[in-house]
Amino acid sequence: MKLNIEAVHAHLKQASGLDPDEVHVTEVGDVINLDVVNSRTLVEESLHWLKRGEEPTYDPGLFGLFHQPGTFDSAHRVGTWRLQDLEKQIGKLLQLV
Repeated sequence: MKLNIEAVHAHLKQASGLDPDEVHVTEVGDVINLDVVNSRTLVEESLHWLKRGEEPTYDPGLFGLFHQPGTFDSAHRVGTWRLQDLEKQIGKLLQLV
């Protein structure tokens, strides 16, 4: 099965109960300054790993799930889904490719 953006979006929406275009995986350069170095939607992040053919392993001190792009502010953190959930779903998507 070839996965396209729509298929990835549908899978993530069903798995998370969230709009995958409205949740962002944000990365900071270090845990002291919390300067954002990367921020992608769940769909963009999943497609990134699918193209690499790898399942990610996120460091929760450097990565987080947020309702706003480009922030690591805990006020915008997603509370209903975790990085491990995303890792697992990307792994499932990799099995479909």
